[in-house]
Amino acid sequence: MAFHLTLTRSFSTFFKRLWFVWCALMFLFTALAALVAYLFIFNLFRYEKAYSYSFYVTKFWGKALTALMGVKMRVEGAEKLDPNQSYVIISNHQSATDIPLCMAACPVPFSFLAKIEADKVPVVGYLARNMHIYVDRKSEQSRQESYSRMQKHVLGGKSIHIYAEGTRNKTNELLTKFYDGAFKLAIETQKPLALLTLIGADNTVNPRESFKASPAFVYCLWSEPIPTEGLTLDDLDMLKERAYNQIWQHLYAHKIAKVA
Repeated sequence: MAFHLTLTRSFSTFFKRLWFVWCALMFLFTALAALVAYLFIFNLFRYEKAYSYSFYVTKFWGKALTALMGVKMRVEGAEKLDPNQSYVIISNHQSATDIPLCMAACPVPFSFLAKIEADKVPVVGYLARNMHIYVDRKSEQSRQESYSRMQKHVLGGKSIHIYAEGTRNKTNELLTKFYDGAFKLAIETQKPLALLTLIGADNTVNPRESFKASPAFVYCLWSEPIPTEGLTLDDLDMLKERAYNQIWQHLYAHKIAKVA
């Protein structure tokens, strides 16, 4: 019995490592294809059109990559977002797969707030320099400059996606604490806050298991956007708590349903 259990675990580990290699290769393959499209767009069109066209490439890239990774997505509530409205978008952060999932699930053009380390990732670095906003969290000056760029970006009619937890959740908790930045930005720009809950993304690439991946089902749930008109920074904690509770409740409801 013990031998059988050990063999089963060894096979499972081998499969997950093999699947991780497959996912990495699919990332490189789809990234190169996307890069050709991005080079064409960014060199042929001016910023406004380039931004719009690159979103469709990004969305297709996200869908293609997740499909090749064996990720089955179910997106609900996307119709709650107005395509003519800009948003401050937040979501929970469970896995490295969250990025292509958000790319595929978002119904409106948006930019990521990307960590400076993304500049070293093939294709992603090029895209971040042309479409997204960098931040070096170790530098106070960089954080201030990034925040200023985000304000201009959102006030210019474009949406920004921020992982409210700051980094991937490697704990056993459903959700870790939210940072203030996204909520301060939403209040100061008076733009609605759009909430995306990613459920099951950690079953694809688990941050607690290095170099392992698995096919999985992921549920992407959009909540009704929270308006911020009339709110002030005195309401920041209230807004953060409301957003936290909504995402936490979706994660908890899924956990209970899964156990039942």
